[in-house]
Amino acid sequence: MPYSIILKEYEKKTLNDINKELNTENAFCNKELLQLEKYLAKNHLSSALKTGADSITAKYWVGVVKFRNFQFEILPKLISEESASKETILNNLVFMLSYTRKLDIKTTDNANLSKTSNPFLEILIREYANSLFDCLKRLTPKNYIREENNLNYIKGKLKFTEDIRYNASNQAKFYCEYDEFSENNILNQLFYFVSNGLYTISKDRKNKTVLKLIINYFQDIDLVNFDSNKCDKIKLSRAQMLFEKPFKLAKMFVEHSSVDLSKNKFENITMLWDMNKLFEEFVYRIIKNKIPEVKAEAQKCKRLLRNNKTTRRDTKVDILITKKSDGTKIILDTKYKKAESLEDIDNADIYQVMTYCLLHDESKENKNSAILLYPQYKQNKKTSIPEYCINSQERQYSLKMSTVNLMHENLKDNNVLNVITKEIKDIIGV
Repeated sequence: MPYSIILKEYEKKTLNDINKELNTENAFCNKELLQLEKYLAKNHLSSALKTGADSITAKYWVGVVKFRNFQFEILPKLISEESASKETILNNLVFMLSYTRKLDIKTTDNANLSKTSNPFLEILIREYANSLFDCLKRLTPKNYIREENNLNYIKGKLKFTEDIRYNASNQAKFYCEYDEFSENNILNQLFYFVSNGLYTISKDRKNKTVLKLIINYFQDIDLVNFDSNKCDKIKLSRAQMLFEKPFKLAKMFVEHSSVDLSKNKFENITMLWDMNKLFEEFVYRIIKNKIPEVKAEAQKCKRLLRNNKTTRRDTKVDILITKKSDGTKIILDTKYKKAESLEDIDNADIYQVMTYCLLHDESKENKNSAILLYPQYKQNKKTSIPEYCINSQERQYSLKMSTVNLMHENLKDNNVLNVITKEIKDIIGV
């Protein structure tokens, strides 16, 4: 069973802290730390976990890094109450991933899984196994597979060169190329490979039971290895769109894993999400879904920057809001960082968002305004920052800096979402 090490964003733990948490004397030592550092550097994961001389520090990525016999769970600290349990934080994270469509996962059956030794992986494994098993009850994906064989009869087309090579002394045989409508296709091979790999790492009894049923179902399928390049070659036909969800999850497992080819199992798995992007998309989805008074556009860009060679570049804003009542545009820039007072606001953030105001002002009527939106850092302590204006010879834009409270016990509660929505509406001014 892998050792589970829990960190929150920007939390630092020494080797002594980790071993004390694991109730062992020397399970995670300097040798393991050095090997982890090489693994993180090789896979460009140093932005998620930073290793020191005798410590590990989490950064702004959340999710899970499974390295050999150790699993690092990085949990966000700004989307749940300060005293929230690991289960609550995990459920809120899963809900945010689902709400922003980063993962097509349910959020209703995670209570028991949250108490396992590796809950985040088990939740993803359960979604994959259950969705694939439900699809297989309705349909087995089949494809035409190009086959070549030496047959006793002609099927498809005769390959003359190969037929002469193999059958010069036996004219009762025919070397043919033909299409076979078969279950042994690349999509089923992917499902079989992933199911076998996940069966070896899952510790949840229900997950292993469903995965075993899938493995038995695919007994006649060839067990072949997959990598991300091979997964990219798979295109679902119209008849196979039923399998879109398990296919995306299977592809995700392959792309975020290193595989022991000799044992056909996943050795190291990394599934991480950038909280900067997740916070931005969560705010965008709430505005899009729950505030009909405005039109919201994510990553709105205009080719407004150019150099002396007239080469243009896009300038993208996080969220461009247009009030339907009067056409006023609001540049909303989300920043997933601590902002308890004006001193915490980075000047670069102010310059950036005000430049966006200038570049995206089409009306020339000084109607644009900007908002820098941060997550609330402490429960029941709303950050109060006065509104500012930027003035030039011809333009004047307002700048509001505010925070939104995501530190709730249950983010998926509709009443909580309504509270967050009202808070964002007040900030926007609708």
